[in-house]
Amino acid sequence: MLRLLIFGWLVHLPAVSAAVEFAAPRQVDERRAAQVGLRKIVGRHLWLYTDLRPSDAVDSLPVVFDAAVPLWAEYFQVDMMQLRNWRMQGFLIQDRAKFAAIGLLPKENPEFTTGFSIGNELWLVEQPSDYFRRHLLLHEGTHGFMAKYSRDTGQSGDTGPGWYKEGMAELMGTHRWHDGKLRLRVMPASRAAVPMWGRIKLVREAYRAGVSLDLPAIMNFNKRRAFSTNEYAWCWAFCQFLDSHPRWQAKFHQLPKHVGEQRFNKRFRHDMREEWPELLIEWRAFVAALDYGYDNERMAMQHRSISPVTEKATTTIAADRGWQSTGWQLQAGQEYQVTAKGRYQIAHDGAPWPCEPGGVTLKYHEGYPLGLLLGAWRSTANHGFSEPIAIGLAARLKPSDDVVLYLRVNDSPAQLSDNRGTLSVSIRPVAD
Repeated sequence: MLRLLIFGWLVHLPAVSAAVEFAAPRQVDERRAAQVGLRKIVGRHLWLYTDLRPSDAVDSLPVVFDAAVPLWAEYFQVDMMQLRNWRMQGFLIQDRAKFAAIGLLPKENPEFTTGFSIGNELWLVEQPSDYFRRHLLLHEGTHGFMAKYSRDTGQSGDTGPGWYKEGMAELMGTHRWHDGKLRLRVMPASRAAVPMWGRIKLVREAYRAGVSLDLPAIMNFNKRRAFSTNEYAWCWAFCQFLDSHPRWQAKFHQLPKHVGEQRFNKRFRHDMREEWPELLIEWRAFVAALDYGYDNERMAMQHRSISPVTEKATTTIAADRGWQSTGWQLQAGQEYQVTAKGRYQIAHDGAPWPCEPGGVTLKYHEGYPLGLLLGAWRSTANHGFSEPIAIGLAARLKPSDDVVLYLRVNDSPAQLSDNRGTLSVSIRPVAD
């Protein structure tokens, strides 16, 4: 598969032959490279040729790559002894003509725009952002590592369908590098932390425009054609969601063993068959609330066994969690009275704010007062999950379909960990 980046966005072209895909790094004439102004930065697992002047950000790239190798190995369950001789060769380019003069541009696509990788080689055009330069290196390095893993495990070098292949490269590329320490699979804390990346922005814009994608659509992305920038965002979001979700994380981490299977998607659907309805619902809730710093563990929906509401019932809702099922099944056309009470703590900018179900009107989040009790319902007939509705201290609900009521306190999905306390919520049918 040819890998391109256009204006900072990855684009892939149809697959090339296996002989080219897995070719060993080319031999570089060091004397000629020096004559045209290239220098070599040597790491254990990456040899990087560049025409850029020495700088800490550029010269540390092989160090970053070397730091990623044991993290890849841990994730893909590879013995580091098997990687002691594995190496990729990279080319970081400012003046393309220098590399072209001695035949160091990729023959398969010499006019690539921003980045490209094939087999054990990768190319990057210089970027104005230190972060995004590292991100591209780690993205392409992930492709190389996954191809090696696939070959070494007898899977012919294939790295899965488009959503998984590109989602994993984006997942591993989204990183934090600080004081010589590297973390991969990072949920970005802010836009400023990941300049030129933009995946969360694209997903949020699609949701607000009513054109967000469901899971079957993402899983059907055709990797034999060029991906759009939006498709890359959805691939990352899907892999990030599965990788960090407490319920599905373990099964997701088993997928590398099957990347060479033509029926990869069918296997995934089969392995998730019991949880598939909840997976679809939680995905929609994830997309609706996705933001920088999203806490997937706390935002993971809590489900309960359901029963019809025939008389007054009461439940407890935690202030530091996402959507929580009440277990209350509401009948279509029946009106219900919901009331809430209690005091709990909502933290804002590091300060604890006492709060009641009506919320704190001095601060708003997504159009509702911070701390306001919100409701949403899940259809029992399909996998639909409604837009949030305000409950507050009291509300009357009259669903048009049979539904299950879910509740949560309104707060940023990145700021649940420092909330404290619970509130009590009651429901009763309203007589005609």
